[in-house]
Amino acid sequence: MPEPQPFAEALSSSPQLFARLLPTVYFDKYLSLDPPIRPSLRSPTQFRPCSINTSALPNTFGSSVVRMGECIAVCGITGYIIDSTEAGPSALYTNVDIVGRTGPPQSELMSMSEWMYETALATKLFDPVQLRIEDTAQTVVLQAQIQLLSQMYSGDVAWAALLAALAVTRIPKAIPADDEETLTAYFGTEPVVRFSKTETTKLELNYEKLPWCVNFGVMDDTGLVLADLEGRVEEVSVEGRITIVTSAGNSSIQNLSIFAGKSIISKEHIRQCISFAKHRAAELDSILNSQIYQSNGNGL
Repeated sequence: MPEPQPFAEALSSSPQLFARLLPTVYFDKYLSLDPPIRPSLRSPTQFRPCSINTSALPNTFGSSVVRMGECIAVCGITGYIIDSTEAGPSALYTNVDIVGRTGPPQSELMSMSEWMYETALATKLFDPVQLRIEDTAQTVVLQAQIQLLSQMYSGDVAWAALLAALAVTRIPKAIPADDEETLTAYFGTEPVVRFSKTETTKLELNYEKLPWCVNFGVMDDTGLVLADLEGRVEEVSVEGRITIVTSAGNSSIQNLSIFAGKSIISKEHIRQCISFAKHRAAELDSILNSQIYQSNGNGL
């Protein structure tokens, strides 16, 4: 019968068990290397590789599939017609869920849906005037359904899926309900007008360079900045958080959220993260534009 291993040796021989039982210690062991590295083998300021595919879903106004590392988000944009008097402050509503999840809504997913709605409202992604239906008192309201294909998810991936789907969204023309070439609106009461099956117009966004969401962590003991947190080990090991919504180039920051916790977050940390975020935004712009160009022959 083999002799029992000491606890530390047993954990070292099983990295997955080590990460599950002592995630912070496991993470610190990697960062203590010279140079520091993360369990995913990324450097502290290295972002996850990203792929974007658009117009992947049928029966939607626009859709996307975004993958960053092991996290995948699928977004489908649909819409419905309501009276303009019933329209709220936003012409876009968001809902985030996990594929295959059952039971009541999770508070974390509800918070993510609310954050995306508020961020879309604050950044004014598009002018809702273009959704009004001519010669009627009605308007189109967009609904974004974002499905996460992994328990390892983050808001920046869901936000990227929303932006990519909106970038290729085409709104069906609203025409009289008695026309043969119509589709019934998705929700609400029976409208005076319906969606055309054949005629669409492109949703015009207010941004030439889209406002991407980029997240960072700051280690409370060393002040080390970690870009693009991923997975439970990193999430529970890093207390200081900086979330930035920004476009590439010299444009202003659309949203900046800081939670220090026990970490000391300095102005230099913020400047460093903003610089990284703008480079990441330029990279994501390039990936999205390249994909749209390959599909349609032109970019945003």
